[in-house]
Amino acid sequence: MTKQSSRSSETDNHQTKAKRSLLGGIRRKIRLGALALLIPLLSCSLMAGPTIIQIDASHEGAPTTTVLNSEAYNIYVGPGVSNPATEYGALVDLLGVNNWFELYPSVIPDQGWRFTDPKAPDQTRSAVYIIWISHDFGGPLYTGDLQVGFNSRKPGTGYYGTPGPNPPPGADVNAGPVQSNWVTLYSDATLVLQFKGYKTK
Repeated sequence: MTKQSSRSSETDNHQTKAKRSLLGGIRRKIRLGALALLIPLLSCSLMAGPTIIQIDASHEGAPTTTVLNSEAYNIYVGPGVSNPATEYGALVDLLGVNNWFELYPSVIPDQGWRFTDPKAPDQTRSAVYIIWISHDFGGPLYTGDLQVGFNSRKPGTGYYGTPGPNPPPGADVNAGPVQSNWVTLYSDATLVLQFKGYKTK
């Protein structure tokens, strides 16, 4: 009876250890599985943030447009936004972002900026760059999504009008002389808009 009890006790101990080992393995797998699920969420969290649009006109030729932190966007450079004889231009549609039809009146207000050339002969027409925020009602996609546009005058082809000191809401404002370093024109949780231009000597 003593030997049988001893064997029975040893068997129980082995079974208990086996159960503990099995449970430990299951717990480890659960932890690893949870970690595997958490990593993409953390990656998305770290990547989340406003869409950043950078318009770089600090070099010769057409400005370079860079879009960061955006899942879907469209860049249009055709008729209606540019004139090959006198200017460069582009419209950037951020697809599904800040849609006017879904969010009005809580949308980013339409607004614009004009950078000027202090050496222009007529300071009432001295703007060489126009950058603006709007929503796509006039094309190219007609979706109401958030849109950023720009025009830049080609050298020797004249100037755009200079905004007055008190423009009405939504009209372009005078952003001052062209800057060759990055200037943040707009920034919130949805959009960061930055620009730098070619500063004439």
